Amino acid sequence: MNTIGYSKSHSYMLDLLMQQKAQLENKSIQLTSGLKSQTYGGISSDARMALELRREISNIEVYKDSNDIASIQLELMGKSLEHMEEMRAESVSAIDDNNYTLTTGGQTTSQQATEIMLHETISQLNSEVNGYYLFGGKDAAEPPVASLDVIMEGQDPKLGLKDIMERYEYAHVGSSEDGRIGSTLTPLGAGDPILTIEKDNVEGFGFTIQSVSASSTDVKATDVEEDLTDPANPKSNKGSFEFTATPQVGDTLEIVLELPDGSTSVVRLTATDDPEGGEGTFLIGTGSNPTHESAQNAQAAFKEAIEDLAKTKLRAVADVKAGEAFFGDRSALEIPTADGSALEAAGDQLVDWYTGTDNDDDPRADKSVQIDDNVRVEYGARANETAFADQLRNLAVFVAAGFEADDPDNEGQVATAKSYYSELAKMSEDALSFAGDRNSGIQSVAAEMSVVNTTVKRTVERQQQASLSYHNTLTGLERVDKTEVGTEIAVLRTDLDASFQATSILLNLSIANFLR
Repeated sequence: MNTIGYSKSHSYMLDLLMQQKAQLENKSIQLTSGLKSQTYGGISSDARMALELRREISNIEVYKDSNDIASIQLELMGKSLEHMEEMRAESVSAIDDNNYTLTTGGQTTSQQATEIMLHETISQLNSEVNGYYLFGGKDAAEPPVASLDVIMEGQDPKLGLKDIMERYEYAHVGSSEDGRIGSTLTPLGAGDPILTIEKDNVEGFGFTIQSVSASSTDVKATDVEEDLTDPANPKSNKGSFEFTATPQVGDTLEIVLELPDGSTSVVRLTATDDPEGGEGTFLIGTGSNPTHESAQNAQAAFKEAIEDLAKTKLRAVADVKAGEAFFGDRSALEIPTADGSALEAAGDQLVDWYTGTDNDDDPRADKSVQIDDNVRVEYGARANETAFADQLRNLAVFVAAGFEADDPDNEGQVATAKSYYSELAKMSEDALSFAGDRNSGIQSVAAEMSVVNTTVKRTVERQQQASLSYHNTLTGLERVDKTEVGTEIAVLRTDLDASFQATSILLNLSIANFLR
């Protein structure tokens, strides 16, 4: 029979107690910390996976701040674009070319409503998030768009929009308010009377005579092209009407005038024998020389019609051209001189309505953010982009225009003021309207930003899902079930107590001495 000696029993029981004590201490630490081990060595088989998961979670955390900032900026930018688009749509309804109603301040009611929308558009273009101005380009720390007052009035000595509009009006309409189109008539007795309609020699301003024509066999119409090949003897663009006989009732004379925007207007006169024939007619002569008298009457009628066109439609076109210059590219801009006699380099004469980033780079690249390992988004914007500058221009030109008659008691002046208002209102309304499937410029920018915002949102959602999955897996690798550990501790305490009792019998030890 083999027997276990006292020495072997003593050693075995002590080893067993120490193992159980160590297990109990380890389980107690697990219960307190919630971790399977305080080092990765304790989970050696899963350590590599746990480290990789932690690296992935850390990467997601790195992108979280930039993604949050991008989300906030894109959300606010989207709201600003939406509001500006609402202002554009409302302005189309507000600008009524038939509603010439002046207020005590001298503006029309349509202008007052449009000015509110212009203020709102400027305000939205100056939106900022934590000191970053969304429409100012790269790292914009200041409002990119000047105040409405500065835009309109300028800042001495720099010219504002109203100043530029005044220059363009004066240059195109001319000091004689005839659109730089004059007329001459051969003297009585110098053969057949010839009525010549001629543009002055100031290049680039006013009307251009595109063609002249006559339906009468008694009037011969001739076009003469501009010829500037000889600077000492320039020949202006002109047309002539040679009256070989007295026109008949119903005969027409016609001049097609081209405006600075490329559009054309037809000035047509119809021969009449009624002294009260009114606008668009000329009276057939009945005196001693009816043919020359008819030519004189046609000259006077053309003058009146062309002047009326110059003070209304041409003036409105001049305003639009001024707006294009003020809100457009100024790198090589030329503007009319103060006396309207020529063009000069704009230089720094104009007040800066926009002060943000201004270079040839893509505006979207002004704000570039890495939102994931393989995803970078760009959502920079500049208030001087065509979409925004066009809306500002179309609203501002209409608001800046002066539609009051110099003499409110003069019916002719009031009628001209109404006609001028109607012409500019139509142009502004047309420029702000986008019918059918056409998107406005702001809608196009909003669509771009929406795509970027969707990309950011989907990336954030994907990262959140991935992070949750990584955390769940990591929990299974590193953490313990505290209920299970508590049960294991209870079992270990029971086993330890039983082992101690057996050992104490052998060694006559107290548990207090053993645990000490």
